[in-house]
Amino acid sequence: MSKPTKQEIRDVIEEVEELDLPDGAHWALIHDRLGLEYGDVFDLIAEDLEFFGAEPSP
Repeated sequence: MSKPTKQEIRDVIEEVEELDLPDGAHWALIHDRLGLEYGDVFDLIAEDLEFFGAEPSP
């Protein structure tokens, strides 16, 4: 599967947030829906924190 677009990632994150899952299940489901290995989405989010509404860690 090809790398998902930023918009696809954001859409999946928004869909999964509505399910109100515990953190581990939340991120596991996001990775599963995007067809990614666990952890890969974090790298993709880090590439454009502003787009995803996140701030860098201090």
